[in-house]
Amino acid sequence: MNNLHVYALCLAITGLLLSCESILDRQPVGVVTDESMLATAEGIDGLLTGAYALLNGTGWMNTNPDQPLFGVIHGGECFKGSYYVDQPSYLEFSQFKVTEINSELSSFWQFGYDAVFRCNLVMTFLSKTSDMTENEKVETEAEARFLRAHYYFYLKRAFGNIPWIDETTADYRVPNTIDNNGIDYVDIWPLIAEDMDFARKNLPVTQIDLGRPNKWAADAYYAKILMYRASLGDYPDGFDEALVILTDVIDHGVTARGDNYDLLPNYHDNFDAATENGPESVWAVQLSVNDGTPISASWRGSSPNGDAKSQLICPGVAGSPGLGRGWCFYAPTPWYVDHFRTDASGLPYLDMYATNPVRVKDDYGLPAAPPAPEPDPFQIDTIGVDPRLDWTVSRRGIPCLDYGPFPGSSWIRDQASAGPYMTKKWYIWKSQDGTYTAVNSPKTAINIPVIRFADVLLLAAECEARTGSLDNARDLVNRVRKRMMDNSESPKNRVKKEDGITDAANYRIGLFPTGGPADPFQSVETALDAILFERTLELGTEGHRFYDVVRFGKGEEIFNEFLATESIRFDYLSGHEYTDIPDALLPIPTEVIEKSLKDGKTTITQNPGY
Repeated sequence: MNNLHVYALCLAITGLLLSCESILDRQPVGVVTDESMLATAEGIDGLLTGAYALLNGTGWMNTNPDQPLFGVIHGGECFKGSYYVDQPSYLEFSQFKVTEINSELSSFWQFGYDAVFRCNLVMTFLSKTSDMTENEKVETEAEARFLRAHYYFYLKRAFGNIPWIDETTADYRVPNTIDNNGIDYVDIWPLIAEDMDFARKNLPVTQIDLGRPNKWAADAYYAKILMYRASLGDYPDGFDEALVILTDVIDHGVTARGDNYDLLPNYHDNFDAATENGPESVWAVQLSVNDGTPISASWRGSSPNGDAKSQLICPGVAGSPGLGRGWCFYAPTPWYVDHFRTDASGLPYLDMYATNPVRVKDDYGLPAAPPAPEPDPFQIDTIGVDPRLDWTVSRRGIPCLDYGPFPGSSWIRDQASAGPYMTKKWYIWKSQDGTYTAVNSPKTAINIPVIRFADVLLLAAECEARTGSLDNARDLVNRVRKRMMDNSESPKNRVKKEDGITDAANYRIGLFPTGGPADPFQSVETALDAILFERTLELGTEGHRFYDVVRFGKGEEIFNEFLATESIRFDYLSGHEYTDIPDALLPIPTEVIEKSLKDGKTTITQNPGY
């Protein structure tokens, strides 16, 4: 993290946090014997650093801030990857048959409540501190409550019916139903919103440490919380209120360093460690490698502040991304790639296969490309595609950053299980190895955006559509699309062949017209379809997909299309089905329910349908 390194000092303060016991099992006990050490400005700073420390997750795909498992694989953007039998707990998310005993659930639940507990520690000792000014206390509280709202947001959208635990909680076996009646679930959305509302009203406009949220980041996050509440019927006025806030963010918002928010000219600069923290970064998890942080005792090993997901997603082949130091999980699905097809006007097929059933050609089942200079018998598809495809997905014949053209199956651990593609957005350039990767590790220093400005524009477009301003919604979506049109000569905005000049594929992207059959912004329903589709293209593999589809009310339609389409080639998807109940929410882990026992009765009730 730039100027805010995530050190392990928090673990010396609260040794319980990485225990395998449930956070609901007992009241946490720290290892510090003299609590007065924590009730100081220095102690509070250490506790707050500890709250920031878990932003990067714990090393597996279930806790990464871009939600590779719960948001991406579960959303049909990626297969599990690797071999079929490797990490079978991941496979359940592609099949929409996640069980209560899936180990990924209990890991994520404990991670989330451990993170909340660290925020609560800040609040507990802040009130006892005498060597901080009131302004310093308020700003620190705002940061802690921002982080607590963030962690709860991730838990809430994944599990739904969860208990609220804060600094005043004495018994951690808090029920998730009213009066523990086992029927009427509690709703913690208002409490999450209250935390973020406090943050946005008390955080500074700029920050010295870029990893700390500013007032504008909290505004954007608060608006997103309101939208989730409105989508679920929890807060009917949410879209109207969110639109006012998001419009202010768009018109006046600045980054932590004070730059006006804007789209970067080059799309891929958002995912390049050398160009991050630009005007498009609203709030990102700051990652670093080779920063002097002591080697972790866990498998995360050297540079624990790097993106641990990289070790899972990079190929295990020398000369490929990760330089042979990865395991090849997280493989984009052909169904997801088909979203990037465009018509002669550069517009997407919003009905997917109804208008155009021709899929993007791939090399599934074919031998890898022969070594140069022998020509590759596989030829790149000539159909029109959105240029964002080749910054998000590695596909055969297209240059993969500066590693050379992607050769196909030789870089894929098991094409029969993982399909023909690899991810791309989270790879460092080969020329950056050793600078933005850890020593002898594929872990990268690429920041992970939680909210970037393109996301803000599309959230505002959604609010405009839902409140009836369809022309404004179209303008905002077109602003996002126009980035790829304006800077088409740049090799950082359009993937080029190895000559650095010629487009690597037939890139076509256009703006939605005003009126006519090609304009979806003539009704609220079709406008929302276009906005959801645009979020898929712009924000792919950034962790939004599953949750977006569910809150747009399209789960049964879209996810069953995914299963029907991909089960033709991938047998392990055959015979499965998505239904809103129970699949819109993850099951609460059996372990958590069992350990919530109080007075002979469990205090945690399972989600409906499980």
